[in-house]
Amino acid sequence: MTTSGPEQPPQPFDGTEYPPLENSAPHPDPHPPVDYPTDAGLPPPVYPPPYPGAAGYPGYPGYPGAPGYYPGGYDPYRPTKPPGTNGKATAALVTSLVGLFCCGLPSIVGLILGVVGMRETRRTGQDGYPIALIGAIIGGLAVAGWAIYLLLSISIYASGWQWAP
Repeated sequence: MTTSGPEQPPQPFDGTEYPPLENSAPHPDPHPPVDYPTDAGLPPPVYPPPYPGAAGYPGYPGYPGAPGYYPGGYDPYRPTKPPGTNGKATAALVTSLVGLFCCGLPSIVGLILGVVGMRETRRTGQDGYPIALIGAIIGGLAVAGWAIYLLLSISIYASGWQWAP
């Protein structure tokens, strides 16, 4: 037996070459999910349309029906009113009242806090608008009173008027 070299293993492809995998068509999944279609598209809507409002419940004969609960529908995304009374409104009232007895300087702060508190309570819907208004009024009157007193004092001193002859 003559051999001219090492023995070659048999060719499993019989000399034919398969196409490369990059050019082949994609194969479908052999095990697709059972409960979900392959081309599902968009899922169904999760939430129902907004509640249009109850028309009311019919009553027994002779009795009126019950009114609807929400005539305009319930909006869970509307901003809610902050709880409690506005702190600036309370501070305006307190500093304005203190300013009546302490040379009027806190009344200036009470006037400013009252105006800021009124704007803030209008914007947010929080309680305390009347308190801020009263604080601004008292602070404004106290500032005006102290200003008139100061002007009168300066004018009397400048005129040289005296109580006794």
